[in-house]
Amino acid sequence: MAPHLTDLLLQLKAARLGDVFNHNAIPPPRPRVMDSTRAGTPDSYWQTELATAPQWKPPPGPVIVVAAHPDDETFGAGGLIHSCAHAGHSVAVITVTDGEGARTDLQRPGTVRRREMRAALSCLSGRYIQWHRLGMPDGNVIAHEPLVERAIKTRLPADATLVAPFEHDGHADHEAVARVCITLARRRGVRLLRYPIWAWHHSAPGAWQNTEFVRFELSAAAQLAKSRAIRCFASQLDDSTSHAVMPAHVLEYFTRPYEAFLVTRHATPASISRFGP
Repeated sequence: MAPHLTDLLLQLKAARLGDVFNHNAIPPPRPRVMDSTRAGTPDSYWQTELATAPQWKPPPGPVIVVAAHPDDETFGAGGLIHSCAHAGHSVAVITVTDGEGARTDLQRPGTVRRREMRAALSCLSGRYIQWHRLGMPDGNVIAHEPLVERAIKTRLPADATLVAPFEHDGHADHEAVARVCITLARRRGVRLLRYPIWAWHHSAPGAWQNTEFVRFELSAAAQLAKSRAIRCFASQLDDSTSHAVMPAHVLEYFTRPYEAFLVTRHATPASISRFGP
């Protein structure tokens, strides 16, 4: 068992269940090397944490979903994308890289990922969803953060809700994109939500101080659309020649009847949207 998971299990056994879900109980374990082949934090732990999270509904206005790689937007916010497009919101997705580094065994992996992305967006909505590709190098977004910031800034309306990766997700590209979006949200005064991807796997409930979750409930149609969109990313699900990038035990985090997003505690009213009833 990986060292960070061993430490986590020891802490969980030593703590009372009530302490495990205290936001100050467990520091966020960070993986030395991202390893999706091993089972991570059981989703049942997260389900307990998220059961009491306030419900959230998107306010009027455009929704901008930013992803480090094609598929992050679908795993993290596919249900939200479907629901907002169906409700008539202007929805745009910005992918910072083409994700060409995830399957280097494929011929022209960037082309494969772009094709999968187009299919996924079609599954998420029959209505038009703007898709902006920034074309940054997969695995090295950190070296291009100023350029990424300028590109997103030009595509970010003043009244938008910005949906971005989580800044402690455990993947360098995710965290670089998150830093850019947090900076832009502060400067522009737009609402900001962040979605975990790998942090569900390697971290633990209650690990992040000064943050809290909100829940966006998914209709049956949104759940179905998200499930179909996820299946479009066959290159990430394929385990025929090696371990899948997104194996079954990781996919469990993205089959919930809701999506969970992080907001910052004590944030200014401009940086988070109103909670729904």
